[in-house]
Amino acid sequence: MTLWIILTLMVALAVVGVAIPLVRRYEARADGQAATLAVLKDQLIEVDAQAEAGVVAEAEAEALRMELRRRLLAESREPAAVSRPLGAQGLGRLAFGLAALLALAATGLYATMGRPDLTTSTPPPAAAPSATASAGAGAGGGGNDIDGLIRGLETRMAANPSDPEGWRMLGWSYFQTARFVESANAYRRAIQLAPQGPGYQSAFGEALVQAAQGSVTPEAAAAFEAAKRLDPADARARYFLAVMKDQKGDRASALADWIGLLNEAPADAPWAPDLRQFVERIAREDKIDLSVRLKPAPAATPSVLAASLAAPTAAPAPTPDQVNAALAMPAGDRLAMVRGMVEGRAA
Repeated sequence: MTLWIILTLMVALAVVGVAIPLVRRYEARADGQAATLAVLKDQLIEVDAQAEAGVVAEAEAEALRMELRRRLLAESREPAAVSRPLGAQGLGRLAFGLAALLALAATGLYATMGRPDLTTSTPPPAAAPSATASAGAGAGGGGNDIDGLIRGLETRMAANPSDPEGWRMLGWSYFQTARFVESANAYRRAIQLAPQGPGYQSAFGEALVQAAQGSVTPEAAAAFEAAKRLDPADARARYFLAVMKDQKGDRASALADWIGLLNEAPADAPWAPDLRQFVERIAREDKIDLSVRLKPAPAATPSVLAASLAAPTAAPAPTPDQVNAALAMPAGDRLAMVRGMVEGRAA
């Protein structure tokens, strides 16, 4: 039933759109012309009154009178009659005929090509859930809690936009939910408030790279350069500056930078194994011997190995009480909590 109501309304709107231009009246301009003439006459009277009172010089008043009289003459001309091939009665019949034809054609077309047997009561088949949605469902709806945490941060930053650490946390939250453009904007605000903030520049640059589908843009490169000036050991900035060299065609220099980064990496750096695999694959493709350039991979200690084996596949989702408690934390405590989450995910 709902479908037929919608279709009827659509046909009615189409009929009205066809019929109105044929049956509307064209006398509205005469009323507008009369109103314009009345205003011009009132202005002439006002100019005469001001000239008599000495407010306006006679020469200026005469110029105003000439202009108003010219406009009066222009507005007083009768408009050309609208050419109408049919009379009012003939146009009305034509409008109703076209409306009836349109309605019949639409109904016939739907009866021929439509599916009136379908109803809206049967829901469409659900799409296969994504891995992220499945993980969120299995964790007790953690995604909604994360969204609530982000909304809480957004509310806090709207009330206190001068908190750089709050903007950094909001940028990190956006990044974790793949909202990279918003993440970059939040990091940009944090840098404007605290240009020397630890890790701000490299996080901003990474968000820009992700927003650009993996391309190191000039703005991202500038952010990484600034991060490296603040901290020459910033691994993220060094990695992406090497990526920029590779994207510009200088793979040899990029590979040298990545090798240097690996050679200086701490033994427990969580990103080192992935970068090592990446560097070794490039070396195989380009037939480069790394035996004398790249230090051997550090052996995993028993404690690290045991922790990796015992680590769950996914962190449990925060409860609503935990989310509310996080929003009520001071900035320093929130930072410690976020760092703990990052370290936990890295492990």
